Amino acid sequence: MRPTGSTDMENCPVSDDLLKRLLDATLNAVTDVSGQLSEEQRAALAVYCYRRSHLRRLGLSLASLCTRQNLVMEAGHAGELIHLQANSTNKLADNDANHRPRGGKAPVSLYVV
Repeated sequence: MRPTGSTDMENCPVSDDLLKRLLDATLNAVTDVSGQLSEEQRAALAVYCYRRSHLRRLGLSLASLCTRQNLVMEAGHAGELIHLQANSTNKLADNDANHRPRGGKAPVSLYVV
């Protein structure tokens, strides 16, 4: 399938106001805010955010709300990889939440080598 979008990597596919609201929202609230977007806009925004390292988590959160088909239409093979990563990230986050040590931090050893 040939990608149809994301040729313009510099311009955000949504308004600056909506992007600001998404950035201000917690990742749990992304679902509510992104519900105002069409599937195509959501996929375009997911790819746009994913391509910027400081917005990657937001991009993966948005991508988890998109269909594989829309992400592939937006970014081709990269869209498929983003879809796979978004879905595997959600599964890992669920598993990690159940297996974290007390306090949420990795244990520290005082053993001297």
